[in-house]
Amino acid sequence: MRPRASFGKGLSLAARAAKAGGACLGLALLVLSGDPAAILGLLAVAALAIGGVVWTAGAGQPAWVRVLLLVSVLAAARITAGTAAAALVAALLALGVLFRIRTEEVVLGLAVFGGIVAAVGRASPKLLLVSWTLGIVLVALRAVASAVCRGLRKLLLLKSEKARTVLLNPEAKW
Repeated sequence: MRPRASFGKGLSLAARAAKAGGACLGLALLVLSGDPAAILGLLAVAALAIGGVVWTAGAGQPAWVRVLLLVSVLAAARITAGTAAAALVAALLALGVLFRIRTEEVVLGLAVFGGIVAAVGRASPKLLLVSWTLGIVLVALRAVASAVCRGLRKLLLLKSEKARTVLLNPEAKW
């Protein structure tokens, strides 16, 4: 039997689309602003998210792998921006690990920021519609990608099945 559409599922889809669209709007506002402080703030949030995501999502990995990932981010910051930036990135990575910041919190924060800027700046309905449509597209792409991954996992599981082992001497009793 096919699952029925429900009002709750529709509202959930609309809310996820609005959150994704608001995050896209907030990200676009930050990147296109040209203000160095806004771009540095965005990079700081990225460092927080990297620290939290590497530590929480990599829980299945050994601790040395997670530390190696964090150190590689720190080394990249040191090489590209210098010692002071590396110290700031180290502090932000540590805070991300401490507070266990995940991508969901970052997306929600960007969506709230985009919503506040749109409300205060009296954004046009056309801009809000475009960002919400972009959110619908992103939510749909995420659903399709997860379905494809599940399908691939099923195929790989089916291929890895082994035939039942047969005793060489079926009359022998163990």
